[in-house]
Amino acid sequence: MPTPTPLRRMTVAGIAGALTVGLTAVPASAADAGLPAVVAADGSTAAIDAINPSSRAAGMLALYTPDAGAETKTNAFGGEAVLRALGGGTYEVLSVCTVFDSCPKPGNNTIPADGAVLSASPPETGGTDDRHFIRDRFRAGDRVQLRNLLIRRATTAVTATDPTAANHPGGIDPATGQCFPGCRGAEQLIAYTPAVGRPTTGTNDFGYEITVTGGRVTARGGGNSAVPADGFVLSGHGSRGSWLEGNAPLGAKVTLDGGTVIVEVDAQSYLLGAERAAATARTAGEVAVASCLPVDPASVDAALGEAAGLLDRARTVAGTEPERAAELARDATRRADVAGYRARESRPVEGRGLWVRPIETTPEQIRASLDRIAAAGFNMVFLETVWGGYTIYPSGVAERAGIPAQRPEMRGFDPLKVWIEEAHARGVELHAWTHTFFVGIEAGGGPVLKAHPEWAAVEREDVGKAGPQPSRMEPGYFWIDPAIPAVRSHILATYEEILRGYDVDGLHLDYIRYPVSLPYGADFSYSAYSRETFTAAHGVDPYTLDPQSPKWAAWNAWREERITTFVDEVRAVQRRVAADRMLSAAVFADPADGLSKKFQNWGAWVDKGTLDFLTGMSFGTSAGSVGQDTTVMRERVGDVPLYTATYGPLRGSSPDLVLDQVQAVNDAGSDGAALFAYNQLNARQQEALREGSFRNPSVVPHADHRAAALRGVTALRDSLGRGTACAPAAVTAEVRARLTAAAVLLRPGLPPASVAAAARQLDKAVTAASRWGTRAEPDFARRTVRDLRMYARWADLAQ
Repeated sequence: MPTPTPLRRMTVAGIAGALTVGLTAVPASAADAGLPAVVAADGSTAAIDAINPSSRAAGMLALYTPDAGAETKTNAFGGEAVLRALGGGTYEVLSVCTVFDSCPKPGNNTIPADGAVLSASPPETGGTDDRHFIRDRFRAGDRVQLRNLLIRRATTAVTATDPTAANHPGGIDPATGQCFPGCRGAEQLIAYTPAVGRPTTGTNDFGYEITVTGGRVTARGGGNSAVPADGFVLSGHGSRGSWLEGNAPLGAKVTLDGGTVIVEVDAQSYLLGAERAAATARTAGEVAVASCLPVDPASVDAALGEAAGLLDRARTVAGTEPERAAELARDATRRADVAGYRARESRPVEGRGLWVRPIETTPEQIRASLDRIAAAGFNMVFLETVWGGYTIYPSGVAERAGIPAQRPEMRGFDPLKVWIEEAHARGVELHAWTHTFFVGIEAGGGPVLKAHPEWAAVEREDVGKAGPQPSRMEPGYFWIDPAIPAVRSHILATYEEILRGYDVDGLHLDYIRYPVSLPYGADFSYSAYSRETFTAAHGVDPYTLDPQSPKWAAWNAWREERITTFVDEVRAVQRRVAADRMLSAAVFADPADGLSKKFQNWGAWVDKGTLDFLTGMSFGTSAGSVGQDTTVMRERVGDVPLYTATYGPLRGSSPDLVLDQVQAVNDAGSDGAALFAYNQLNARQQEALREGSFRNPSVVPHADHRAAALRGVTALRDSLGRGTACAPAAVTAEVRARLTAAAVLLRPGLPPASVAAAARQLDKAVTAASRWGTRAEPDFARRTVRDLRMYARWADLAQ
């Protein structure tokens, strides 16, 4: 945490996607030490903990630049100074507002296009309150300095080098007595040198790694990296991985000095990074053309040309103006990145979802957010409509239940109505995202449990305690019991209120489950109602059972049935009230895990046709892991549309990784991707989506399966016609003929039998394309088969 000069030991860990400073003690002048820092007009100095963090953690002094987006998206409990750049690292203070003052914007300030926002959060317990630094040291009109934002230095400590079970007990999993993957434990930073004696680090993808050869970073990201013979790998988990991601870009100088890592980012770092980015983008463009991917080579070349010009200018001044060279090389990297984005696949029909927690409190703010969402290429929004025990709209159902009718900060207008109208005006679907049985983290259980403590879900270890208690396995989370009739009636009434009163495109169920109920002792729910009802049906109080009891399986099945039957009831309400709307749910990627830990049997919901589509939550940090999760889900869901949820924005992942994950889930059979969440989506990620995977307009498949299949079939047929360099016309002739036949059969107005015939044509086209073998370029053939299967699924659903 930063403090006014003199600085003390810093304890703030890195945030994904942030530029963070070291975790070791820093000298009196952070700026002199090469750390990112702010110098106030009176000379007071504070180190900047993070630049454009995905989340402003407690005790953090963060700097938000235009790369972060239009606003800081921070809450109202901090303090912020809005700055305008004057040149040479000098900034004018435009405004100052903290929570201690009578002023309108202690958070969520607009970031000037030619400036930045310095933002402080409330401190951790016992920590220094940097909101005071902003309040006491900044005045409108002041001139302040921001230093070491480009050329900088950072240090931190290594937890272990070349760990084994013998020399690194902290890397051992206590549950198994064996090393975690790579012997890297939680919140650890590990160095792997050739002395480790194996070709790779052996880590999983729940971290971040950099490869250092010749003293410079030559590769970043992922897990299980190859250990170079002439270098080393640094691998971080949790905040230590985020530290690496934020401090060690491609080309950075990295030194291991005993147990200390020293990272120096100099002008040469930016030059090397720009050269590598340009080479990567050039190769991507060549591969796209070689595989007949529908891209615009001229737009790729144009961005590469701009990057080359900037890079030449950077080289010219590198010896005399290192800061200017760094700026030019950074800009060259960004243009090269854009060239690479433009070489990505962008599909004409797919779901592109985005979860949004509404913090906007005026129609103007809502319109501005939707402008950015639409410009990035999203075609559906999951708007958090019921969360923390509140509705964002004025709810008569809540009021009749003794619960506040609306979130306090949104009183005075109906944001749900504005979101719907403005989303539809931009061609974006709006689904009401609702927290089903999770009611918030407020002390005492929030508004729902304050009004109805008898609705609380009760953990086994909390039986007999007074008042609602939070979950042990999901710390601080309060839940209501899915079995209690009054709970179910209240939620159903709320959903009916939304469907009747608002033109939403669908209802999206989240937390449609019990709280995490493993291990034994932390399981739910042992409310009086649940115990009495199960006892009446099975002759035994479930509180007396344990996993070895004969009736334990019945108790698990009873709880699973409470969730499944509730989904059935929601479906019945939706069909009765708004049959034309969609019902969807966010579910855990592994169906067995969802059932065993949370009694969420989403496979049964799919089998019964209870849902119109699913968003499967994949928490992996690599493209490979989210692709594997998608493969598992695709096999289970059958034809039902699946949009895999990825968490790149929340994690602050690099723009390339966000696109890699979108591509991976598409290649694994998803009908699109959904990103979590808008509130963490930064400007660089938006640019990557806009220029890359989402650059071409696309429509959602679930709204009209027949129309979606027709659009996809037509686009694929045309693509095959243009792709003669990747497969001779004679090779693709049968597939194109069947696509033409399917397009005719899918035209509007024809009877269901014609759609069935179209599906058969597409199935035969899959068989034909699968026989292409070496006569077609491999990626071209793979994409064709993938898309044919997707369009065949949609045709089956349209019957």
